[in-house]
Amino acid sequence: MPIRSSRLNSPVLAVFTQQISHYHAARYRAAAQVFPRLTVISSMNDADFPEFLSRDISSFDIVRLFDGKSAYLRAINAGKMWQASYAALDEIKPDVVAVAGWSFPESFGAIAWARRHGARILMMSESQHQDSPRYRLREAIKSRVVAACDAALVGGARQGDYIASLGMPRARVFFGYDAIDNRHFAEGAERARACATVFRAQHGLPERYILASARFIAKKNLVRLIEAFARAIQITQAPHSLVILGDGPGRTALEASISALDLSDRVLLPGFRDYETLTFFYGLADAFAHVSLAEQWGLVINEAAAAGLPLIVSRACGGAAELVVEDVNGYLVDPTNVEEIARALGAAMTATDDVRRAMGAESQKIVARWGPERFAEGLQSASDAALATPAPRLAAWDAALFRALSRRYISMVS
Repeated sequence: MPIRSSRLNSPVLAVFTQQISHYHAARYRAAAQVFPRLTVISSMNDADFPEFLSRDISSFDIVRLFDGKSAYLRAINAGKMWQASYAALDEIKPDVVAVAGWSFPESFGAIAWARRHGARILMMSESQHQDSPRYRLREAIKSRVVAACDAALVGGARQGDYIASLGMPRARVFFGYDAIDNRHFAEGAERARACATVFRAQHGLPERYILASARFIAKKNLVRLIEAFARAIQITQAPHSLVILGDGPGRTALEASISALDLSDRVLLPGFRDYETLTFFYGLADAFAHVSLAEQWGLVINEAAAAGLPLIVSRACGGAAELVVEDVNGYLVDPTNVEEIARALGAAMTATDDVRRAMGAESQKIVARWGPERFAEGLQSASDAALATPAPRLAAWDAALFRALSRRYISMVS
């Protein structure tokens, strides 16, 4: 656990976020141990699913800019996001401002405010080179944004490489952005295993299953996962089911695939589960699969690792390089190759209980390096590096560019 800084010596830190999810809350609780004068500026305060939002937010100060996505979007379209960011920062008067990437309109007003008032700017990012096609103009704009920042806090090595390619000096790139509350998932999984019969009955879970958890959208590659599962059980004759938590616009396609493959009794779609119940689903699973076609990180991988599961993960996921060691705690797969995914699923389903437990224990060891304390330590190191750097002025053309970008929603997603 990082050592708590004295309030007198600690810089005033403002962190921008769209909403405060459970993993955000865990990070900010840890950061508050290092930055007693921490304020979280939550711009949208909404999510597609209420289960995503945390209620445990008493450990740090919060400023809420807008109440819900509709109000947030109206403010952007009316050009009011710039003024809202300025007004919040005028009130807090931070020494350091951390913004969540170059995708969100509130980031641009925050950067301009910091440059005008001599504060330092931290860029928090989980983007990697392979997330999406790269276009010269968009990359040039990102480089201008990165050049206006003093240091960066990113997920891991891939994310560090990408932000360095945009111009951030490597000496000012720090790691630990993509952290969750490991203890919550480890302890919840253990409780489920200790009362497995009761929890299976309560939640209608099969005796043996592979778990997945994702929004039902195309890039999560869930139709291909279902096809690979069908192939795996055909080859291995394993008794397992596939349980896919989540929901979204792709549900109809998933249901059609399940029906076409005659898997209605083997593939379950229970929907979303709350933060506590989610740990039970992890705890009773034999393994976890996440085979996205593109993924900046994939925090569900952290969750499954913390719960002590073997992992089947797409090489495209940003967290794969940090959280999965081939044949040690899981399997890395080509997300476009059904046969390769099927082989990994088959290996997980036919592994002995001792092998699965050993792999799960390795997952917990690996993810232990990516807990909330790592986020707090990375944030502190980035803040120290930024404060040691002279604060540049913002060129007039960059100020004009950022102001224009503050009127666009998710203009440069990755």
